[in-house]
Amino acid sequence: MGLRERKKQATRRALQEAAARLTLERGLEHVTVEEIAAEADVSTRTFFNYFATKEEAVVGDVPTAPDEETRRTFVEGGPSGVFVDDLITVLTDTLLSSDDLAAHRAAMRARKRLMEHEPQLVPGMLSRFHNLELELGRAIAERTDAPDGDERPHLVAATAMAVMRHTLKCLNFREGEGAADVRAVLRDAFRHIGRAYAPSDD
Repeated sequence: MGLRERKKQATRRALQEAAARLTLERGLEHVTVEEIAAEADVSTRTFFNYFATKEEAVVGDVPTAPDEETRRTFVEGGPSGVFVDDLITVLTDTLLSSDDLAAHRAAMRARKRLMEHEPQLVPGMLSRFHNLELELGRAIAERTDAPDGDERPHLVAATAMAVMRHTLKCLNFREGEGAADVRAVLRDAFRHIGRAYAPSDD
């Protein structure tokens, strides 16, 4: 990733953190776009280069669709060639932008508090999960060369999203945890689902 892109990501993250912080302190109705921009030390015009509304900034970027490189690698059968492991990689990329789980722990806790105190934000968060599920279903369909009208890729995507939501609830984000720990939780969850729905020997 180039310097320009890293700066853009840093600005976007600063705006999200400022929006969350001010909203938790004052309530969404009492926070303006101008105040969020000032808190992040950017102009209002810069704010609108990243977000259309203050609500969008408060909700933030989790979960997000995988970037084009991650998606292409998955569709082409990678990175490992094992479907579940590759799906876990895609899901991890939607949860974590880096291995800095300390930052993610703080962001997750803040987001949970925001949803509790500002329930009007919940539909926006649910919409992000829905959009990610649709994108994931399309990627799975491409990877498996599913015919038009085949609902199986979308069923797998819906199950994967349920696993991800469960993971978000279960992760403790303790000190010292890393992306490998997140992948382990996801892998265990898929294993449990497989056992629960496996054909009976009877």
